[in-house]
Amino acid sequence: MAADTYKTIIIGAGISGIGCAHKLLENKQDFKIISPDVGGRIIESDSKTVEYGAYYVMDIYHNTASFVKIGERIKPTKLIFHKSNHSYTLFDKKLFTHLPQLIRLILILYKFKRHYEKFKKRSVTESQINCLKKDKYLWKLYHSNAHTFVEKSNIKEIVYSYMAEVIHGTTFTPIKDLNAFTFLHFSLPLIVPVYEFIFKKEEVVRYLKSHLIQDEVTKIDFKNQQYCLITKKSKRLFCDNLVVATPPHISKKLLKFKQPLRKPAKANMLHLIGEIKSDWNQSDGNLFDDKNRMLAIAHQRDNSYLFYTKDAKPDLNKYFYNFKIIKHKHWNPAFNIGGDNIIDFIQGKNLFVIGDNNICGLEDSYIYGMYAANKVLGRTID
Repeated sequence: MAADTYKTIIIGAGISGIGCAHKLLENKQDFKIISPDVGGRIIESDSKTVEYGAYYVMDIYHNTASFVKIGERIKPTKLIFHKSNHSYTLFDKKLFTHLPQLIRLILILYKFKRHYEKFKKRSVTESQINCLKKDKYLWKLYHSNAHTFVEKSNIKEIVYSYMAEVIHGTTFTPIKDLNAFTFLHFSLPLIVPVYEFIFKKEEVVRYLKSHLIQDEVTKIDFKNQQYCLITKKSKRLFCDNLVVATPPHISKKLLKFKQPLRKPAKANMLHLIGEIKSDWNQSDGNLFDDKNRMLAIAHQRDNSYLFYTKDAKPDLNKYFYNFKIIKHKHWNPAFNIGGDNIIDFIQGKNLFVIGDNNICGLEDSYIYGMYAANKVLGRTID
């Protein structure tokens, strides 16, 4: 075997690529993982105290738990909701007016959670798509519009008084553009504890050790029953199995597949310090309705702020007396989340595409990586 030939190469060291690498490492496999950096869209501040990409983890994220340090719990009671010119807390009269709808929503979420937990367990050894298809309830949700589902479930008032702001602030997308699976998935924090976290990047880098190549793949060819990868640093690497764990728009560009991606979500994130005005200083988090250009303002433990907006140059003077921008990140796209398009796992002979193509979330992306490794190991049931 040539020096630059490996059984398996993983492109991308985000959470999905890490999940794949972890499983291969456990089984002492010959592989390399190629990426300019570790963590993918999990980007942290220079102080290593604030996460810029994924912002929270649920306590049902069992597989990714070893790679994150749990921080403060995010409590719904510490959120302020902003709709038009009205601001209110969780315990606004809206909640009590629509109490029957709230109970109905909670029951729906518990049902979804039961199905979702079974889906996650199956997805370790069986493809996401097959697992969705085998669960008629989840498959129907995936191909149902979220707004239509909300109306038919008679939970419209409670959803558009509270959950619409939560969904808007976390997916950067209005409910009408999501499928019902995604809507319920991102609504789980209503019944499941969620926490801020810090990604253990240095530990992950040490764990990957000699398997990590810090470079970027620019071209992929398939010759003589092997994949040839050309990198930005002009390296040529060969492999029998290729796992592409890059963001969907990059995977599509690299592999040139024709399947359409889900609708992209875009946002500007500003990390800043300053003196915030009293209108926005009543809680740890401010969430805005889906007709607003603003998405969220989150107060951090170090007294800095994360400011999410659809505007590239927001009027920060409306929110702060004085401020200093630490970091401005334009997520374009942040992820592909709208609609119900599905990207196939297998894109060629021993060529697998993983990540958040079909289902967004740290845990699901990590499990998809585990499944890809099990596919390489011959341990899947499909």
